[in-house]
Amino acid sequence: MSIKTTGQNAYFAASNSTNGFVSYYEEVFRAPRINHIWAIKGGPGTGKSRFLGDVAGYATQRGWMSEYIYCSSDPVSLDAVILTKEGEGTIALLDATAPHLFEPVCPGAWEDIVNLGQFWNSEALSCRRTEIEQLNREKGEAYRRAYRYLSGFGDMRANRDALVSPYIQKEKIAAFAQKLLREEPMGEAYCAQPALMHSIGMRGEVALDTYFHEAKEIFVLADCHGAAQYLMMELGKLATQKRLSIRISHDPVEAEKIDGLFLCNSGIAFVVCPEEECDYPHQRIPMRRFVNTAAMKRVRGELRAINRIARALKGEAL
Repeated sequence: MSIKTTGQNAYFAASNSTNGFVSYYEEVFRAPRINHIWAIKGGPGTGKSRFLGDVAGYATQRGWMSEYIYCSSDPVSLDAVILTKEGEGTIALLDATAPHLFEPVCPGAWEDIVNLGQFWNSEALSCRRTEIEQLNREKGEAYRRAYRYLSGFGDMRANRDALVSPYIQKEKIAAFAQKLLREEPMGEAYCAQPALMHSIGMRGEVALDTYFHEAKEIFVLADCHGAAQYLMMELGKLATQKRLSIRISHDPVEAEKIDGLFLCNSGIAFVVCPEEECDYPHQRIPMRRFVNTAAMKRVRGELRAINRIARALKGEAL
């Protein structure tokens, strides 16, 4: 896992998962807070990421607050920026091309299109059409192979979860979640924004440190046989009941799971990650305390095999 320390309000809004490409564009960009959307169109290499970065830099110099949404497949590239300024509202600019296609539903009134294709040299590109088509075919097949490996990884994780579920003390986890959020005051309205911390793509497994550098208090969950997921689910339920405004980091590979929660009002972050990933003061929650490991002797052999195969499948995907 490599850590990308940006110092920015940065996250991912899509992921490469066990079920293929998953996009959270609709939840992020069609949120009520977004006053206007600029959908950027153009093929690979037309400068969409550079354009987004330039606009964000220009806006920041003029007092706008910027959120940076990085590409999950290639975290050095931007997928979008969200800009906010008091008295001006909030606007979003986003890469609206495949695989995260985004089409206007209220063109002109809410969304506009920026076509970077008007700047390409069609004559020069047409001379290399055969090469470009071949590269596109190879790229597509590479992604299909990677997704098949990730699908197998998901199957192994499902086997692991089914195997260890009887040994996880779920009632104790639920009570502990209540204790953790006992002092959290009720909010005005529940609001959950997808904001992923992690990605898996062509540059390996990458983590953004946004949740850490923005948090006032950090809890790092040291997982044990998947038990951390039960605590994250309970915390998510309590956030709904307390009508809190939160950011949710979905696990990039197992999209139905949560690997991070950020409570926006209190600035508390709960993150499932290796402790060395968090280079900030934090409290460690060892999830082993909620797993009856002594009773797992009967399944340990199969569990070791499952974990070995899962690691191999994820490694081949990478």
